[in-house]
Amino acid sequence: MAEVSLRKLRKTYGTVVAVEGVDLEIAQGELVVLLGPSGCGKSTTLRMVAGLESISSGQLLIGGRDVTALEPKDRDIAMVFQNYALYPHKTIRANMSFGLKMRGTEANEFTRRVDDAARMLDITHLLDRKPGQLSGGQMQRVALGRALVRHPAVFLLDEPLSNLDAKLRARMREEIALLQRRIGKAMIYVTHDQVEAMTLADRIVIMRDGHVQQIGSPLEVYDRPANAFVAGFIGSPEMNLLEGELSGGKLALGGGVSIGAPAWLGAQQRPVTIGIRPEGLAISESGQPLSVRAIEQLGSQTLLIGELAGQRMRLMTGRRDDIALGSTVPVALPEAALHLFDRTSGERLGAGA
Repeated sequence: MAEVSLRKLRKTYGTVVAVEGVDLEIAQGELVVLLGPSGCGKSTTLRMVAGLESISSGQLLIGGRDVTALEPKDRDIAMVFQNYALYPHKTIRANMSFGLKMRGTEANEFTRRVDDAARMLDITHLLDRKPGQLSGGQMQRVALGRALVRHPAVFLLDEPLSNLDAKLRARMREEIALLQRRIGKAMIYVTHDQVEAMTLADRIVIMRDGHVQQIGSPLEVYDRPANAFVAGFIGSPEMNLLEGELSGGKLALGGGVSIGAPAWLGAQQRPVTIGIRPEGLAISESGQPLSVRAIEQLGSQTLLIGELAGQRMRLMTGRRDDIALGSTVPVALPEAALHLFDRTSGERLGAGA
């Protein structure tokens, strides 16, 4: 049985639909990331699971128990917020044990739980300090520890790393991943950062305008995006999305530039969106001309940004220092690397899409 079941979960504010019919089953020990741009409904979905937002319709089960109408304290969840939400006048030990005290946990038990969580998160030496004496990363560990001591069935994390610098975010991602494997509990993690989603998730739920666009493992959504929105949202740098016309077995990109269309398209004639990831392109003497407008040196790789057939194109290649701004580079678009989408609906084209 799934640890958490979201069954056609819906949230409306008057006539405004914030979340529309989310269906999701989350197993014990699984880390699921809700991913999408601001306003897509991911945080609202998390808040419905937490009980901080009422559920307009649908059903929510945790551990097989219907908790749709229960108060947050009765749902067996623990939540980690973006702003840490620590009491500034209390010590770290008091912050971590506060919730247990309020629930009447015996002193020796909450002391044991706090000490265990502190060892797990390497913050034992901070227990007698106050939040103002801690760094951002240390406060994030405390927030995680406060959730851990609850021993909940489900952990909910709402953009927990967004206040940290890039280096610390990377380190905390590693720590959360290790922590997840160690405790083996269900986690729902909300972020707008697709790098966090790709590196942390067992499965990603990509949302847009309150609707789920795709659910899958990180590599599933990366390799076979369900639509053009997912294709453009997942990946860093993002996928190239080009407007084209399919006709006569060719994909015309404009400006007299065309490439061969996959055979499975047959004799179709239609406007399409052609997707290809920057690393899927190749510099080839027989390729199409890419006018280089910018170059980003990333150390072991070089990112070329330019125009092909009047459309913006990014190409990721191995380290190159022999390409000049304003030059033209021949670029091949291998058929195996192409993703094709209906230009009107945005849906992926192809059998088994």
